[in-house]
Amino acid sequence: TYNDDYKFREWVGHHKLYKDELYKHIIVDNGSSPAYLKLVEESFPGSHLIKRTINGGCTGAYNDGIKLALSDPAVDAIMLIGNDIRLEVGGTAKLYDFLFSNPLFGMVSPVLLAKDSEIIDDFGCDISKKLYMLPYDFGKKLSEVETKHRMVKSVTGGMNMARREFYEQVGLQDENLFMYSDEVDMALRTQKTGYIMAATQLARAWHQHINPKAGSHRADFTYYLIGRNKMYLARKHFGIMRISYVFGALLWRTAFAMAFGLFNRTSLKQQLYFFWGILNGLVKNMELPGFIVKS
Repeated sequence: TYNDDYKFREWVGHHKLYKDELYKHIIVDNGSSPAYLKLVEESFPGSHLIKRTINGGCTGAYNDGIKLALSDPAVDAIMLIGNDIRLEVGGTAKLYDFLFSNPLFGMVSPVLLAKDSEIIDDFGCDISKKLYMLPYDFGKKLSEVETKHRMVKSVTGGMNMARREFYEQVGLQDENLFMYSDEVDMALRTQKTGYIMAATQLARAWHQHINPKAGSHRADFTYYLIGRNKMYLARKHFGIMRISYVFGALLWRTAFAMAFGLFNRTSLKQQLYFFWGILNGLVKNMELPGFIVKS
C-alpha cells in the first residue's frame, strides 16, 4: 500500500471477506505519509505491518512480505493479493487445497473476473513472443467455460498463491522491475524448474480496478516502466534473435501509436514514455527516473 486513500474503504471491506482464513496477514507500506500510515495501523490491528522508508514498487514490497513469511517455519504457502482485489469468502481455502492437490503445482491463481461481474479478466495466461501476458478466456462469461482447472504459462501477479518451496527454489521477485512484467519474469524462471503454474475457477476473485480520481487509465509515466521492463526481460532471458524481435515489435507498436497520438496529446505522451523506456531497457539502464520515485 502507498497512500491509497482513494480505495482504503474498499480494501478494508475486501480484507474482511478472507481474513479469517489466514494464519498471518502481512501489509507492506511503501513509504506513505504519517497520517495514512496511522490509518492503516488503526484499521488492521491484527496484521503484521512492514514500514518501508522508500517506495520499492510492487517487487520490493512483495519481497519484504515474502521474506517475513518465509522466516516463519509454520508458513507453508504465501498468497499475494492486491488491495483492490475482492476474493470470495472461502476462496483462500479453496486456492490452498488446489495448490496442494498436485506436488508439481508451484504457484496457482483463482479465475479473475472483471469488477463485480461474471466476465473473465483472466483464467491463467499465456505469454506472447513480445513478452505480453495473454489471458485465457478474456471477455467470456464464467458460465461459458467448462474447464475447471488448467495448467498455464503464467498467473496474475496481484492475486496468486505459492508454496514456500517455490520461493525457496525459484527465488524472490526481480526488484529491478519495480512494477509491471513481474509475472512474466516469474513465469519464465518457473519454466526452468520442475514447477507448474495453474489456475482454477473453483476459487473466484474480482479485480475492482480502483484508480485515483475514479480514473480508467494508468498514469502516463507508467508506460515508461512497461516498455523498459519488456526489453530488460528480453535481454535477461533470451539471446540476440529474441532481443531483436522484441525491440522491433515494440518499436513498431509505439511508432504506430504515436501516429494516432498526433491527434490525441495524452496518447502521444504515453508513447513517448514507452519509447524512452524501450531504449533504457535495451541498454539495461534500470535506474528509476525522478518522475517515478523522488530521491
